Amino acid sequence: MPRHDLQKVIKIGDELFRTRGYYNTGTEEILEQSGLPRSSFYYHFKNKEGFAVRVIEHYGRDSVQFYKAILWNPQVASPKARFQLFFANLMEVTQVKEFKSQCLVQKMSGECAANNELIRTAADEELRKLVAVFAHCIREGQEKGEFRSDQTADDLAKFLHAQLYGAHTMVRLARDTEVMKKTMDMALDYISI
Repeated sequence: MPRHDLQKVIKIGDELFRTRGYYNTGTEEILEQSGLPRSSFYYHFKNKEGFAVRVIEHYGRDSVQFYKAILWNPQVASPKARFQLFFANLMEVTQVKEFKSQCLVQKMSGECAANNELIRTAADEELRKLVAVFAHCIREGQEKGEFRSDQTADDLAKFLHAQLYGAHTMVRLARDTEVMKKTMDMALDYISI
């Protein structure tokens, strides 16, 4: 590993936390798979909890870029069409990954939010950023007359993202993307005029 490649270590942590979970991933496993010396791990991350926060932050930055690339794309004039593209893209990724893909924010909040305040706070902060990307697109749709304006863009974004998380959980259980398609179509109908 060239001079402690922290990005590589964080990517390994992302994969381990998503597949095994926070509590089922040990520091030894992280060190073994990354090749990072123990002293460097504790110097850069302080402990496993601090490492998890950095992994969540990294995942959040990447996810915000992914969300924006589709939902803020000016080449697609209709905000509603952008959401349809976004959901179709997620369904395709889910199928390609054989229904094993999972949002790290969703995974860590489900596993740790009730008993780890530091991780709960980090996951909440990243979720707020993702919802803000939705809200920006919804606000634009309200201005263009595509989305209802009797509720705030922020509230509609929270609703839509909650539907996405629920649909994604059901897709993994049913191993059928039709569940997500129907759920997200209904959710988009709800926020549309």
